[in-house]
Amino acid sequence: MTLFKRIALLVSLVFLLLVVATTIGDFRRSSEFLEGQLQTTAQDMATTLGISISNSGTSSDIASLETLFNSVFDSGYYARIQLTDSSGQVVLKKEQKVTIRKVPNWFISLIPLREATGTSRIQQGWTPVGQLSITVHPGFTYASLYQSLKTTIFWAAVLFVAGMVLLWFLLHKLMSPLDRVRQQAEAIHANQFVQQTKLPSTPELRRVVEAMNNMVAKVQSIFVDQQHTLSRYQDLLYVDGLTGLGNHKYIVNQLEQSQSEDATSYATMAILKLQGLDALRDSKGYEVADSTICLVAELLSVYCAMDADEKCARLSDEEFAVLVCVEPDTLSERIAVFFDEFKDKVRVYSDASQISLIAGLTRLQPGSPTSEMLADADFALTQASGGSAFSIVESTRSNTHLPQGKMQWRAWIEDALQNKRLYLASQPVLDVNGNIVQKEMFVRLNNEHGEIIPAGMFMPMALSLGYGLEIDKAVFKLLPSAAVIDVDIPVALNLTASFFDSHCYISHEFSGLLANFIGSPGGLCLEASHAIFNQYPSMCMQVADRLRELGHQFGIDNFDLKESLGVLQSIRPSYIKVNANTLIDLTPEDVSSAFQALRTLVTTLDIRLIAVGVSSQENYDRLLELGVDIMQGNLLAEPQNLL
Repeated sequence: MTLFKRIALLVSLVFLLLVVATTIGDFRRSSEFLEGQLQTTAQDMATTLGISISNSGTSSDIASLETLFNSVFDSGYYARIQLTDSSGQVVLKKEQKVTIRKVPNWFISLIPLREATGTSRIQQGWTPVGQLSITVHPGFTYASLYQSLKTTIFWAAVLFVAGMVLLWFLLHKLMSPLDRVRQQAEAIHANQFVQQTKLPSTPELRRVVEAMNNMVAKVQSIFVDQQHTLSRYQDLLYVDGLTGLGNHKYIVNQLEQSQSEDATSYATMAILKLQGLDALRDSKGYEVADSTICLVAELLSVYCAMDADEKCARLSDEEFAVLVCVEPDTLSERIAVFFDEFKDKVRVYSDASQISLIAGLTRLQPGSPTSEMLADADFALTQASGGSAFSIVESTRSNTHLPQGKMQWRAWIEDALQNKRLYLASQPVLDVNGNIVQKEMFVRLNNEHGEIIPAGMFMPMALSLGYGLEIDKAVFKLLPSAAVIDVDIPVALNLTASFFDSHCYISHEFSGLLANFIGSPGGLCLEASHAIFNQYPSMCMQVADRLRELGHQFGIDNFDLKESLGVLQSIRPSYIKVNANTLIDLTPEDVSSAFQALRTLVTTLDIRLIAVGVSSQENYDRLLELGVDIMQGNLLAEPQNLL
């Protein structure tokens, strides 16, 4: 029983006992008063009638006595009038049977009234000749008492109900601070921090609320400190101090993440070199050189990396890198526009003949080593350096037969959708004991040469051509069949930006997907990359809430450690996926507190940490030492075709 109910019950019982005691006491006093009044009335009437008989001298005249008796008896207030002589013989007697109307028998039985009889001596002169007795009829007294009881009970009930209503409002007002304290505790459990701004007037409750507010503030400060620690070391590891772009380690990390079969893998990489920087630094000084570098960084973010998933980085003093999800031709067009803008704005610092840019592009091949991708881009940049200023060279090496140009890509993707050449592959996520935590699904297709084309090679172009929604719907239809293979293991799927951009989360296909997993022992795990969450935060939260209502899970892939606390509080994911190299980079002695901050955040918020991209035994062993107990990567198990 809640405290509210306990207090309400106790006060109600006390109030009820008080009302009942008051009602009974009032009724008893009324009963005694009316009973006394009844006796007084009987005695007064006996005295009055006795005087009348004595003064009239009709004590022996029966006819006269009849007249006097009738005048009194016919009023109906009296049950019996009797006159006896001095020897005790009855001279005259009038009597009626006592009948009480409109009063229930139980009330008469419950409240017995003593008979009220008044007596008077009849005299002639100084000689007593008889005695008169009059008994009052109790019916009117019973009726008066019964009506009084009903009135008392009615008003007592009205007062009790009014008191209960007032008690409810008072207790509700009194207990509302405690209810808000409960909500504060539940909010902390839900990764939220709520302060009570309205303090109760009751001193005891005020102290409780103030103590709770202090505790919430301290817990929040711990989380904020951990977040700041994590963000600071994230900047230290992956951010260039001058431009705010990623550094060389950051771009390598992004390339390694692109080796997975996520639908947001990069299609093209470019390395740009700022020529003449040393000469500019010597002639104009370090400030002008730094301003030129910052100009390049600013224009790169605007004209080259135009999507949230696309990245820019400063590799060295004079080299920059761009990772995009579009084809090399599209990136070449962007870089050409970027060069024109740079030529126009760099005049503030120097003439265009003193400083220039060149670019080398390469198509990224999923499965290729990171060093090989960087080597291809460097080779293209070397070729560009042998040409004129602002030249763009593309490395043409490719091991896979892919369409060339948007028209061929469009026809190729439409053919794959119409002929249902899309199929699924799965890769297990394992714990340290080798148990499967979930199976992540990837979409693939076979081209006309029988080659396996992973999503990283065709999804960037499919998304740019507007086929993302059709592919999402096709995957939704394939997923239930793939889940039947191991019904006890959760099935994970990475949602694309097109899923949110086209409002697919409210579509019939998505509702059908969720319906297929109702009652599934394993359940469904849907996840979105951190970049997609930043683009569609409210939509991601709607999907997460809907999944939780159905008993499924929502996770964040490619989790950005710089924005950890705000995201974890708002969306409350069941798990987050972080690249294995990112976790290992957080563990050297000078930045080890960053990893501890991450562990504190996810452990306290009941969020599972999954290390992805585990590709070497060295990384695996290092993660085990760090206490990471859930991992995913080709070292543990490679993706296997399903359908």
